[in-house]
Amino acid sequence: MKNIRLIVSDLDGTLLSPDHQITDSVWRAVRAFTEAGGWFTIATGRTGVSVRQTVERLNIDLPMILCNGSILADKGKIWEQAELSTGGLIPYLQEADRQGLSAVVFQESGLSAISRTQDIARFEQRENVDCRLADLTEEQWAVGHAHKVLIIGDMNKALTLWEAYSPDLPNAYSTVQSEVDFFEILPANQSKGRALIQLTNLLGIELSEVMAIGNQMNDLDMLEQAGIGVAVANSHPELAAKADYVCSGSFGEGVVEAMKVFCADRMKGYEEE
Repeated sequence: MKNIRLIVSDLDGTLLSPDHQITDSVWRAVRAFTEAGGWFTIATGRTGVSVRQTVERLNIDLPMILCNGSILADKGKIWEQAELSTGGLIPYLQEADRQGLSAVVFQESGLSAISRTQDIARFEQRENVDCRLADLTEEQWAVGHAHKVLIIGDMNKALTLWEAYSPDLPNAYSTVQSEVDFFEILPANQSKGRALIQLTNLLGIELSEVMAIGNQMNDLDMLEQAGIGVAVANSHPELAAKADYVCSGSFGEGVVEAMKVFCADRMKGYEEE
């Protein structure tokens, strides 16, 4: 059995319940693990503002992987961050908007939506954020930068459009699918897996001492980097096929299951309901 010192968990679809909450069983498990000397943090596509409630509930003091790896930050400091140029993406974003896809641009100053849509409204409610409207004809977007761009809607349409536009883009980007209808554009070479390497370097531990848990394809390289890569039961089939362990439980209950299986020595204080 590997000595797991650090657990890194995805949020939506993994640690959080289907209604995007931390359950009491998850809270008790994380508390038992950390009180026994373990480290726990999160890796998510969300921003720091959007994860604040979860961070406070779980008392997370470690650096967190945010914006799918383009930011590594704790509650008081940004340790690492990367940005992409927005100018080259303007034609793609305008066409995505015309085709009924919704776009959100993540910047340090806040989130901007290209149009006000039902998908944007659901996204704001889910993540407890507000999006201002962006006018892509303004000069700031031609010379601007962002941590990532999120496209919400039909995945086939988003991918087909990206394949048509990406060969002509002046800059390099990374892309991931983070939800059934979330297509994300990141700065080149950024990912949760790369950020996990940075995190272990900061903490002075080995990747073999990490258990990473996720449910979507944007979690894949993080699971592959970790000593133990875990997929909860509701995971994308391709992620489950690559995981070291697939939980019988879904969402947060799967996380608790993995903690009890692989971190039994630090879970003695955990109490079942």
